[in-house]
Amino acid sequence: MNVSAQRHILSRSEWFAGLPAPLAEAIFKEARLLRLKDAPVYLTGDPPNGLFAVLSGEVHVAQNSGDGRIAHLHSVGPGGWFGESSMLDGEPRFSDAHAIGDTRLLRIGRDAFQRLTKENPAFYPAFTRLLCAHYRVAISHIVSSATLPVMTRLAQRLLHFARLEGRSRPGSRAIEFRLSQENLASTVGVSRQTLNGLLKTLEADGLIEIGYARVTLKRPAAIEKLAREERPVLSLGGV
Repeated sequence: MNVSAQRHILSRSEWFAGLPAPLAEAIFKEARLLRLKDAPVYLTGDPPNGLFAVLSGEVHVAQNSGDGRIAHLHSVGPGGWFGESSMLDGEPRFSDAHAIGDTRLLRIGRDAFQRLTKENPAFYPAFTRLLCAHYRVAISHIVSSATLPVMTRLAQRLLHFARLEGRSRPGSRAIEFRLSQENLASTVGVSRQTLNGLLKTLEADGLIEIGYARVTLKRPAAIEKLAREERPVLSLGGV
């Protein structure tokens, strides 16, 4: 993959697209390509090993609870960045990041990151803005999980993943993307059984189509309307 193709993919990120030209050039100078297949990028407790951008494939970021359960935090698709927290504070990783399938990453190693930020102090605030952007998303997720009806949360998560890596079907408004029900249940904050009931309701209403590790939003506008609801719109089972 040449630099031009990499730039095109990374331009999907609002953060990267807004970087000053000197910093963007410095990133390409310092970064190295990394290819993984169904393997960890880093694990909880690991020392900082880089700031990463996804060029192809997908990375799942998750946390392990004390009782062995895995909480899926988010999925990172092409153009997305992750791993900046430990690079900024120097502390060990507090989550796991796994490459799903054949995944290509752009990696800014620890030494390279320090060169970027210490030799050019004006670049440092850009990386704190990346951290803040992810923090805002995390807070929004926490607030919605605590206050919004379950169907609203589900609609919001479906739209989030659709924007992240969705592909439009030719000649249709439908949007298709890869997503396992296990990860979706974790991000919505419900059990697999409850999620299955919610998805079947949406499918019966003709709003979505469910396949193996795949979801299609057949009527995205209707899902967007559900995502704005502040009160339950359906009588569904408890979480």
